[in-house]
Amino acid sequence: MSKKKESLLWQFRKDNESRTHYILGTMHVKSEEAYTPVSIAKHYMELCHTYVGEMDLNDPDLSNIGEYFLNQDGLVLEDLIGEKKYKKYSKIILKAFDIDIDEIAHYKPLVISNMIAESIITKKYDVALDHFLWEYAQAIGMEMKGLESANDQFEIMQAIPMESQLKGLKSCVKNVSTFRSKVLKMSELYAEGKLTELYKSSKKSMGELRKLMIYDRNAKMTEKLIELTSIGATFSAVGAAHLGGTKGMLKGLKKAGFKINPIKIN
Repeated sequence: MSKKKESLLWQFRKDNESRTHYILGTMHVKSEEAYTPVSIAKHYMELCHTYVGEMDLNDPDLSNIGEYFLNQDGLVLEDLIGEKKYKKYSKIILKAFDIDIDEIAHYKPLVISNMIAESIITKKYDVALDHFLWEYAQAIGMEMKGLESANDQFEIMQAIPMESQLKGLKSCVKNVSTFRSKVLKMSELYAEGKLTELYKSSKKSMGELRKLMIYDRNAKMTEKLIELTSIGATFSAVGAAHLGGTKGMLKGLKKAGFKINPIKIN
């Protein structure tokens, strides 16, 4: 993707159709940087019939989401890594991130890692960007759809090997300053609309999980989005890491015959 074609917001359409659709890359956090594209996103949402979130936030199965964040069989982090390592992690996480690990030790290591990452980013708003956009779309009367169901995301979470989850948590505490810098850099790249660098950084951080967490989901979400474009003009919002790359959603839309063009945000 050339530097001229860098944006968080894209329009796509087919030559033989009058409808123009839009896709926005989001961050699932509450920071000022995450809200960078809000004003322009609202403008294009108002031109569309259907709002398509990464997940259907009205899915009744979401009421059970808490249980999917928990370790199976009532295990806590200490059971998974041993007492000595647990005490070491506890001290580091409390000192570096002001998080009492005892309070969240029953969650999956992946969830704990995400909580640590989110603690680094300053929270300016009450809800994450994707939740804000969903609520705005409902308020202006758009038809609401999701590219993934709650169950889809639960299954993905269940499929992530424990070994990989523990490896990810270890990277949070092994070098705190490096991890903090990576998280802040991602936020900075997003605010600057540097989609290619954002994708590369996300792909690298996913490591062996990139097929499960990015590539496979990209293919399924692109297929679902194309299906939904037949309803009417759509505005879709998905995590920014899903847009770029040779296996990204933008490339998938292009292969399906859509012309894609970036929309300037800043």
